[in-house]
Amino acid sequence: METYYEALPGLCKQSAIALGFFDGVHPGHQVVIGKAKEEALRLGVPCGVVTFKDHPRTLTKGRSPLLLTVIEQRLKLFEKMGVDFALVLTFSEELCRLSPVEYVEHMLVGSLGARSISVGPNHHFGKDAEGDTSLLNKLGKKNSFSVHVADMINVEGHEVSSSAIRELIMNNELEQAALLLSRPYTLYGTVVRGDQRGRLLGFPTANLAFNEIQVVPQRGVYVGLAKMGEKVVPSVINIGLRPTFQQEQGAPNADPGAPVNLALTVEAHLLDYKGDLYGQTMEIEFLSFLRAEQKFNGAEELKEQINKDILKARLYLSDHKIQTTERKETDKLHA
Repeated sequence: METYYEALPGLCKQSAIALGFFDGVHPGHQVVIGKAKEEALRLGVPCGVVTFKDHPRTLTKGRSPLLLTVIEQRLKLFEKMGVDFALVLTFSEELCRLSPVEYVEHMLVGSLGARSISVGPNHHFGKDAEGDTSLLNKLGKKNSFSVHVADMINVEGHEVSSSAIRELIMNNELEQAALLLSRPYTLYGTVVRGDQRGRLLGFPTANLAFNEIQVVPQRGVYVGLAKMGEKVVPSVINIGLRPTFQQEQGAPNADPGAPVNLALTVEAHLLDYKGDLYGQTMEIEFLSFLRAEQKFNGAEELKEQINKDILKARLYLSDHKIQTTERKETDKLHA
């Protein structure tokens, strides 16, 4: 898949495109993109997605909602769906000033040669989001492109939307979120060096540095998967402030009641895996919530609980027949 970051004149002679921010690339978004693919096949033209790097609300309302997917994840998902190209726009003040007509005629028709445009039912575009599907249909007749508006999608009686999925994740309803998302929720980032606390305890962890614009589940312990390229490794994931070691991070004679400035950490203990992960891009996939964050009476009590968490995680992975690359390699050795 080709990726472009500027709508240059004549970028594409003809195309069938899907328009939207597509946060999460959930089933509703997949219908929109799927229709663009159908149209591309029918017309014999490339299929493209036009999206934004940041949420449009960043400029219009000053603050973006927390995101289900950063742009790197969305691009991977578009490519997986068989999209030929993606145009990633920066939601600048200049772009904000384009009227709905200018946006469609200069950018979508002028740059991409749009012959078919697919959108969701609530799609708005142009200055102050004044353009809607009704105007898009009128512009389609004027500029000779077809317009396809997808219906809202329901999964098991639940309406699928990015906002509904965000709320489920923040409430730790991960299985329900995965149902509406069509896959488990993942957090995207880079493995960085931590304070080596896990290694000293005998449970080395990969500490994830991630964009804070992403939705993060509640503090606690989870069973999940760590994904690095083609590698998929079973993991026990901790989100929290490490309360057991709070006092140790203050001054030696600090008041026990004094507040300690601790940042939220996301770290994964990868089961049955050895290797240097520093600097690698990692996606942490959350499968199920194991327990809330707890404070223990010292390292030994914490180690005992971590062993229990690992056992629960292994049972979950076995019961749900979760396949990982590490498990496949182990199976080969015992074949």
